Amino acid sequence: MRQTRRVAFVASATALVLMLSAAAAVADDSLQDFLDDAAKASYAGQQATWCSFGGKTKFSVVSVEYAGSMVMLESEGSAQVLGGGTASTHGTGIGVALADWSPVDLASRYKAAEVESAYRLGRDVLVVTVDESGQMRARIWFDRDTHAALGSEVYDGNEDLFRLSWMLDFDPNPRRIYSVLRDNEPVYDLVVVSDADALPQTVGGYAKVDTYAGPDDSTHAYYSDGLFSFSIFVIAGEGATGPFVDAETIELDSGSYRWILTPADLWVQWSGGGRTYVLVGDLPPDHLEAVLGELPLPSRGNIFSRLWNGIFG
Repeated sequence: MRQTRRVAFVASATALVLMLSAAAAVADDSLQDFLDDAAKASYAGQQATWCSFGGKTKFSVVSVEYAGSMVMLESEGSAQVLGGGTASTHGTGIGVALADWSPVDLASRYKAAEVESAYRLGRDVLVVTVDESGQMRARIWFDRDTHAALGSEVYDGNEDLFRLSWMLDFDPNPRRIYSVLRDNEPVYDLVVVSDADALPQTVGGYAKVDTYAGPDDSTHAYYSDGLFSFSIFVIAGEGATGPFVDAETIELDSGSYRWILTPADLWVQWSGGGRTYVLVGDLPPDHLEAVLGELPLPSRGNIFSRLWNGIFG
């Protein structure tokens, strides 16, 4: 799922986080083992995702099918299949494939603090509490039989709920993903690894795993701490484009940013030094602030524009 998300960012700059995808080894409290077992889970169902940040709340329901390392998302008549180093939107013939990627391991900042038994959707589950430096960062519900993730909660730095995902129903036998893969083979564009960016190797506890070359000399850097991840797109020139033209702004210690909330991700855009930056990721808000504080800062504008804004807003 961690590699799958990376391809999703490359394909469309749209993060499609379903939930913290992990599975439990019944007698093992190792969080790395929980995450490593995720690739073995196969299941299908409807999934609801809720997220709240900056006074906004977003909610969505999608159909999902997991088949080992592959996942298919269906919403509003569109089917996206991610995994195996590829991402594709079926019915359009559009696909993207990575030439290569580096493995991601769980950082030492997290551990499984508690593992408890519970009951969900008529199934026996294990509830894993994820700890970060003595603070609850997440809780994940795992099916004992299939190791599928039935639900997850992610918390911010104050241990307030930031994101919630739940399977609304559960089928341990995915079916449609195989027929979609068989009957709708897209043509894949190849994305190659690059070392052409000047972004730092580590920011806010996240490590830069790979950098990819984009169109018109743009770059895409992928960062992860083993549990959460984000991508940064660096584009020549300054100014808001696409969905950020009408986006709201948020003031942080490091500057002013345009931002968009989706049920699964935070999108942030800013400009500085003749470049435009777009960050898309599933990281919690306090992690986001720490990351932005260590990246190139937004331009403040000249003294006259700052004076005008200070007087007239």
